[in-house]
Amino acid sequence: MGFVRINVSLPKETFKELSRKVEPRKRSRFIAEAIKSSLRERLSQKLASEYEEASTEIKRANQDLEGTIADGLD
Repeated sequence: MGFVRINVSLPKETFKELSRKVEPRKRSRFIAEAIKSSLRERLSQKLASEYEEASTEIKRANQDLEGTIADGLD
């Protein structure tokens, strides 16, 4: 895995808390893991929303077709 060096700005209080809770040589890993976690959460929320929309559409289509399924079957 390759790495890319970036420059980010943090609010002073956020940096102070990070400094208190994470050792200096471990901050990059901590930040990378936090970003990965946040991105996974966003993806999960997006997928849940899309599944919800699809479910609503499927339910609507099923209601529209409800009376026609048995038509012509004697």
